[in-house]
Amino acid sequence: MRAWLFSGQVSEFPGMGRDFWESSPEARDLFEETSAIAGFDLAESLFSADENAIHENRVAQTGVFLVSTLAARELMARGERPGAIAGYSLGNYAALVAAGAVSYSEALTILLAVLSESDRLGISGAMGAVIGMSESDVEACCARQRDEGRPVWIGNVNAATQLVVTGSVSGVDALLAEVSPRALRALRLPMSWPIHSVMMDVVARAVVAVVAGCRTIVAPRVPVYAGHSFSRLTTRHEIEDLLVRQVALPSRWKDTVEAMFADGNREFLEVGPGETLTRMLRWIVREARCSPAGTLAAIAALPPEQSARHSRSDHE
Repeated sequence: MRAWLFSGQVSEFPGMGRDFWESSPEARDLFEETSAIAGFDLAESLFSADENAIHENRVAQTGVFLVSTLAARELMARGERPGAIAGYSLGNYAALVAAGAVSYSEALTILLAVLSESDRLGISGAMGAVIGMSESDVEACCARQRDEGRPVWIGNVNAATQLVVTGSVSGVDALLAEVSPRALRALRLPMSWPIHSVMMDVVARAVVAVVAGCRTIVAPRVPVYAGHSFSRLTTRHEIEDLLVRQVALPSRWKDTVEAMFADGNREFLEVGPGETLTRMLRWIVREARCSPAGTLAAIAALPPEQSARHSRSDHE
């Protein structure tokens, strides 16, 4: 069985999910359920959004969660089952739904609580990508900026030289300016909050009660790898902890994928919009294979599995 990787924010694009909406009454029902819980017409927001509006936090995050879940349901309807699961940042919500660890409606409720609490608490910030520099070099630059009163940290380690920095607007902008002469690329991302930084701790604390009130959280039915610890989650308590804290903890995607590969996963599907994780995986483990599976056309075109799953002991 192939491992499933669930897309995060910035994978969104205008019109995503339309193919599911047009092809299935069950998909339209999930659009309507999501819109009712979220308090806005998600189909209208996704299908009419331009390149700027689609990245608004509430639209992007709710939309990615919905489309990823629709893709997972379509895969299951075609007989696919995940051998392991991991979510990239926001992708944790859809990943845990697919793993049977929480219901769709309660995962959506937690996601919306994170967004609402961020707004209520006045959380704002920025994120930026740095490509072509080592983690240690970027961390040294972050430390200098923090010493000068501009909070910024490494939020995501996507690959050895693909990093995302997060923090205050002044900190991210100053960091990007500092590294620009040495990096292959250094650019702002369309994000307006400092996810995966200590600035989000207050939000994590605020959603503890929401997670505690959920009644559907259980141990996952398939192996789930957590991006902040790159270890397998096996208990309800670990799932609750991830749902509370993932917004504030750094995401080490490189280590997560490497751990999945070491445990024998050789073929992956990117379940959700875009192909960001598919491209990223080539930088992490070149021997692995990843196919996008976020649209009906991509799912229909999936190649058959080419390699059996190997255990760690097979390579020792």
